[in-house]
Amino acid sequence: MEKQRLFVDMDGTLAVFTPVDTLETLYEEGYFLHLKPQQNVVDAVKQIITNNPEIEVFILSAYLSDSAYALKEKNTWLDHFLPEIDQKHRIFMPCGCDKKQAIQGGIRSNDYLLDDYTANLNAWEPPARGIKLLNGINHTNGSWIKDRIRMNRNPQEFATLIISVMKGKTQIYDDKQELIKRKPERGRSR
Repeated sequence: MEKQRLFVDMDGTLAVFTPVDTLETLYEEGYFLHLKPQQNVVDAVKQIITNNPEIEVFILSAYLSDSAYALKEKNTWLDHFLPEIDQKHRIFMPCGCDKKQAIQGGIRSNDYLLDDYTANLNAWEPPARGIKLLNGINHTNGSWIKDRIRMNRNPQEFATLIISVMKGKTQIYDDKQELIKRKPERGRSR
């Protein structure tokens, strides 16, 4: 029996999305290398790898193909924060490409994509299924109406929910979470 596969996005999912003032900033040396990890998501992926040998975990990430640094820095970042995922399980495609087109042999109906970007998830389904990571800056319009999990859960709970969705036991429909940067309400002290 073929293993189930979980494909995990990097930017905004494993690594904290860092807004930039200009597009040129994305091309600077060190931008991708110094992204902070979403540590609870990274730790959840590690738990899935360690505790679920029936699931094969891949990185599936877009990169700036005209950048001198992006691909190398993404690999170095993974070597540091997620060395459990070897080169064979890292799939990179140029920005703007359909993620499912990057999978050799195509995607299967029991494949899952954990991503923070609705357009990627929409392109993934069908035949496979997507799980949206609510990272505090996305899902402001609530356009993804399928499986979604808030990133602020502890790693064990996060991993358990992903596995549960993949095994068809539960479907998770977390509500929108408050945006990360919000102004204090009037009349309330913080």
